[in-house]
Amino acid sequence: MIVNTFRPEKLGGHEPMKGMITLLFLVTSIGAVYLFSASWYFARAVFDDPFRLWRRQLLWLLLGALAAAAVYRLPRSLIRRSVPALVWTALGLNLLTYLPGIGYQSGGARRWIEIFGLTFQPSEFMRVVLVLYLARMLEKNHGKLDKFWDSLLPPLLIIVVLILSVYFQNDFSTVASLLLISLILFFSAGVSRVAIGLLTFSGFVISAGMLLIKPYRRVRILSWLNPNSDPVGAGYQFLKARTALERGGLWGQGIGQGIMKKGGLPSSHSDFLVAVIGEESGMIGIIIVLLLFTFIALKGWAAAGEAGDLFSYWSIFGLITAVYWQVLVNFAVVSGVLPPTGIPLPLFSAGGSAAFMTLVSFGLILNLARK
Repeated sequence: MIVNTFRPEKLGGHEPMKGMITLLFLVTSIGAVYLFSASWYFARAVFDDPFRLWRRQLLWLLLGALAAAAVYRLPRSLIRRSVPALVWTALGLNLLTYLPGIGYQSGGARRWIEIFGLTFQPSEFMRVVLVLYLARMLEKNHGKLDKFWDSLLPPLLIIVVLILSVYFQNDFSTVASLLLISLILFFSAGVSRVAIGLLTFSGFVISAGMLLIKPYRRVRILSWLNPNSDPVGAGYQFLKARTALERGGLWGQGIGQGIMKKGGLPSSHSDFLVAVIGEESGMIGIIIVLLLFTFIALKGWAAAGEAGDLFSYWSIFGLITAVYWQVLVNFAVVSGVLPPTGIPLPLFSAGGSAAFMTLVSFGLILNLARK
């Protein structure tokens, strides 16, 4: 579907982008296979329909591919000019989550709005918009990024407002990702070390405060440090994920042959789908998936290096970094390197909003990479 929508020859011979569409199609297809394997038992038990989650994910992938094709054809100048409107749209959509009758609450968090029977998570849209806003700001202030009060403080205030609109949805993981991507872009742009130090320290203090203010977040950290202290409570998910990975060994039990997804491993179809990959395809399968995402990231970064203008450069660099960061965090969580964050594996985990916006991100990347 994605391969037929985009025409690689229109990339003007852009060497780093050759093969990007094939890699995307391959990753999306593999993700769909693993999602069905990980979700059918849960969907049958909860909805009496083993195809329920898989079918919805395919719908979102179709919508995402169509949206990516539309974004790919937009004039680059229009994307640049639309950034302020996109910022206001992202803020408005996030504020809609707080309105009764529109905002949709699940698991103690109000992060979704319901549109024509489909739930959409505006914070996923915010990930993309924030990168475009930062790219526009870095382009506009190029050459004067050492002047903190004049060039950085005004956009920082806007960034804080955008991030707060997400935080009050009880979505700490997305807030942390937005803060980190902002810091990466500032650092890569050559912002002064003093400013980077202040921003990093402020981000650390803010993140620590957000973690400590909620008791369940403190419990999550403690259970990550010692999951055996509460093996049937907060540490249960870690221990079951570890069991799944141990069962998989090097080569795995075979696709569809895993048993931990059958009620033993919570969130096996979403945040912890990598554990299913490990059980069914072993360490080899995990390495292959990680390598595919790494190849995509390397091609994206190479394309950013050859971009013809600063806005395109920072947009491509930020968008591909944001996607790859989600991949690394998700793998780290499942392997126990990081505590649970709620960040899904792009194009694999169930979550229509994330899949949709990931494909839109790549539509933007392919657009801005054209010569």
